[in-house]
Amino acid sequence: MIGKPFRRIRVALLLLACGGLAACSYQGNIDNPLTIKATWFSHLNGDDIRTACVEGSTPHYRLIYNADYDEQLRSYEVVGDGAGGATLTARVYGSSGLVVNRIQFSDPLGWARATKRDTVLSAAQVAGLDAALQDSGAFAPAPEGLQLFSKETYWVSTLCRDGVVFFNAWRFPSDRFAAITFDELLFALDETGIAVREPVAVPVGASARAGVPRRRQGVDDRGNYFNVKVGDNGLEGHLAL
Repeated sequence: MIGKPFRRIRVALLLLACGGLAACSYQGNIDNPLTIKATWFSHLNGDDIRTACVEGSTPHYRLIYNADYDEQLRSYEVVGDGAGGATLTARVYGSSGLVVNRIQFSDPLGWARATKRDTVLSAAQVAGLDAALQDSGAFAPAPEGLQLFSKETYWVSTLCRDGVVFFNAWRFPSDRFAAITFDELLFALDETGIAVREPVAVPVGASARAGVPRRRQGVDDRGNYFNVKVGDNGLEGHLAL
């Protein structure tokens, strides 16, 4: 169990990284262990992609698989090369002997480190991904009002294509989640070597814990319980873990 000194260290590191949790905005350095947790919601919302998405910019996609925030996060970043191809960067947090939210003496920032691999995609592979995203509804309007709970399994995508940002989300279990086709394609291209954590249904009402103080939950306070809500082409508001 993590003691109070470790929790203080973690909070101090986050504050140093962003100058205050409430104002943290992701600006493209997710590999820095000091920033991932404090900027996660901004990263999830693709704020950096939105800022850079202008007419003439190369395609930039981010797809995130949340299979319980404290167990496994998988992030897939696709950046176009200007010639039809792209580089896919796969990152996996957790499910590799490392708990996302655990601090250890040997590696105090280990909870924030990902296993990362880059893969070069051909124009044909990018076209295949685009087709899978289209078939999965990624370029259609997002399901506004959908609640996403940290312990659930869901996908979130932020896609910049032709200077336009498309945001979407899919929660398990649902017909929309079952109809996804881009997941198998991304998992097949993933060279991290870390097994995908299978979707797990969360009991109805479990998300209500996100608003209950930890001391009243009677659970290990290493867990993260939070909800995010899908708005008009993005997440509603910005929170801090």
